[in-house]
Amino acid sequence: MRDDPPVFILEGRLAGLWVKELLRVTHDIGPNTNCIFDIEELLYVDQLGEQTLGWLNRLGATFIAENAYGKDLCERLHLRRKLAENGVQERGRVNRKSSELCPDPLHPLARPRPPS
Repeated sequence: MRDDPPVFILEGRLAGLWVKELLRVTHDIGPNTNCIFDIEELLYVDQLGEQTLGWLNRLGATFIAENAYGKDLCERLHLRRKLAENGVQERGRVNRKSSELCPDPLHPLARPRPPS
């Protein structure tokens, strides 16, 4: 049986107290994480939110972004993007891979996506 990495869905505004809450939820993530963050439903990300996404990216997280805002975030912040149709990950225009470890996904800001 294959263990799929947890998927965290981020929605609305990633700003202010929501950034602090995301940091609290993800503080146990270690290097080479295989966590996936779905940023499709983000409407706004402030500077601290962008720094937090960059930190998650440096730890090895990948990001699902098929809409214009999400793609723009991935391009500007050089985030590794997981393409839904074929599972290929990219960082800007460069392919990358990720590894292991993740926190408990039972939080309203970062809810796990149900298995498909």
